[in-house]
Amino acid sequence: MADLKKFLTQLDDEQKNIFKAMPREDQLLSILSIELSNSNRLANVEKKQITMETDIQNYRIKREKREDSGDNEIMNTTQKILKALAQSKANEFNVWLWFRDKVLPGIVSLITLGVLYLVFGGKLP
Repeated sequence: MADLKKFLTQLDDEQKNIFKAMPREDQLLSILSIELSNSNRLANVEKKQITMETDIQNYRIKREKREDSGDNEIMNTTQKILKALAQSKANEFNVWLWFRDKVLPGIVSLITLGVLYLVFGGKLP
């Protein structure tokens, strides 16, 4: 009944008069065709929704299998972030990097100064 009221409110005055002038059987047929069209649209939407849910479920299953497979090449986003954080933490405590960045420049500077001292006539004690 609500669909019929909605249908009648969408019609302009001329269309309402034509609808009222139709025989009762034709009015019922037009109403039934409207209901059939609505049912068909609803069935199509439900079919698309079921298909989409099935596709999403299949994708989720494939993704979870891939994530749980243990392959190092395939990682989810969380694993990539954790690996990058672990690498940065490991670099903070890397002895070679600390030696290269903090100690080695001082040693190279002292050796260079010593060589320059000897080249320009300095004598070692």
